[in-house]
Amino acid sequence: MKTIKVKKLTKEAFAPYGEVLTIEGREAGGNPASHLWYPQVVVIDNPTSINLMKVIPHEFVLKDFEAHDHTTENLLAMDGDLIVGMAPAGDLKAENVEAFYIPAGFGISLKPSVWHAVPFAVGKEVMSACIFKNNTSHDDIYFASIPEELGLTM
Repeated sequence: MKTIKVKKLTKEAFAPYGEVLTIEGREAGGNPASHLWYPQVVVIDNPTSINLMKVIPHEFVLKDFEAHDHTTENLLAMDGDLIVGMAPAGDLKAENVEAFYIPAGFGISLKPSVWHAVPFAVGKEVMSACIFKNNTSHDDIYFASIPEELGLTM
C-alpha cells in the first residue's frame, strides 16, 4: 500500500483547502481577568447546524471521500487530536490527496467542494464539532473513492 506523510497544520500549507481555525495571530477582546473573546473566526450566512461527532480510533487508511458544493465545513478537534485526509475540488485523484494533523483546540474550515475523509482519532476517542449549513449531510453531500487505499505515516 502506498503511504503519504501527515502534514503539520499551518495556514500556508492548508490554504488551498480553506482556513485554519485558531486563536494564534488573532486579537482578543473580552475581559482578560475572566476570558479572551475571538469573534467571527468563521461566518456562515445560512441557517447553520452544529453537529457533534465522536471519532473512534481506526486504521489510518484513506479510500472514501465526501464533498459539499454549497457550504464550508468547519471541523473542530475538541478534546484530542485528529488527522483529516483531503484533496482539491474537482476530480478526486489519489496523487492529490494530502492529510493534516489537527491538534486539540484547533480546527479547519474547508472551502466548498473540497474532498475530505472522515477524521482519524489519534490515540483515543475524540469529540469534535462539525459546523455547516443546516441539512448539508442530507442534501449537499457527494461521495467518491480513490482506486487504491492510501496509508498515513506520521
